[in-house]
Amino acid sequence: MTKEPKLPPEDDLAEELRRDLEDLVEGELAVEDLTATKIAFLRAWLKDDMHRAADYLRGLGGELQTLEERGGSWLLDAADPTETAWPNLMRCIKQGRPWALAGERVGHGEELQCLGCGYRVTPPENSQITPCHRCGYGCFRQIEGGLER
Repeated sequence: MTKEPKLPPEDDLAEELRRDLEDLVEGELAVEDLTATKIAFLRAWLKDDMHRAADYLRGLGGELQTLEERGGSWLLDAADPTETAWPNLMRCIKQGRPWALAGERVGHGEELQCLGCGYRVTPPENSQITPCHRCGYGCFRQIEGGLER
């Protein structure tokens, strides 16, 4: 003969089941709170990381631009100004743009742009044009009304 297991009274069983259910619900709510806290922390961390990355990339862009300008300057220093400026001078002549050579006099409000390196200068009125301070080339494009621009 087998004995049937003795079960607790139905009231005790319902009470125990209710307590287990409450414990499960409390555990679920605790996990939810923990997850929400972790998500908020992760969101704040990612936002801070994005700001730092943007600042870094901005700084890197500035450094790259500086290096690019420095590299271009080195190439212009190494190049023969007559080789780099000759096409620019021919373009000015063909397009009918005014141009000037070192040794000529400057008119009122005239701005000069070096045809060798692009450096711009506004020399004093009636002064003699000197070769470019940056590349040493002596041929310039005249930009009339350069001060008003």
